Amino acid sequence: MIILYHLGLGANLGDRRANIEKAVAFLQSCGRVTRKSALYETTPQGMPGAPLFYNLALALESRLSPQALLAACKGHEASQGRDLEKSHNNDRSIDIDILLAGDMIVATPELTIPHPRLRQRGFVLVPLFEIAPKRVHPLEKATVTQLLSRLRSQEKIRRLE
Repeated sequence: MIILYHLGLGANLGDRRANIEKAVAFLQSCGRVTRKSALYETTPQGMPGAPLFYNLALALESRLSPQALLAACKGHEASQGRDLEKSHNNDRSIDIDILLAGDMIVATPELTIPHPRLRQRGFVLVPLFEIAPKRVHPLEKATVTQLLSRLRSQEKIRRLE
């Protein structure tokens, strides 16, 4: 079975653009990247004084289960120097989040889909809107366009390309 995933990628350490490009190339080995947003520069959330992030969203068709895709993504993050033990609210060379997996709802200790903070994050919603404005959040029953219109955030989000 092929699952249409929507993923969010972010990096704020090292060559941010190159780190994102490596992650996109890696994800092509996990399936077929069908859409990719522009690259955005964004302010870190909950990380005062941290370097700015580069973010993008992409759509991936894959035969991997959500758990297998998560394991593959975590493996790539670790191979790029990310400390998976201390990663929350810390700088990172690469972060790959599974935002949506078709209409699936997953709630395990390791993985929650839809991503639990998706609707609160402009740095995720803006690039996701670019590639999937009509995509419906399976719990909120709202499109990405509607979620973005409801967002009340002070984030600075600048399109780079």
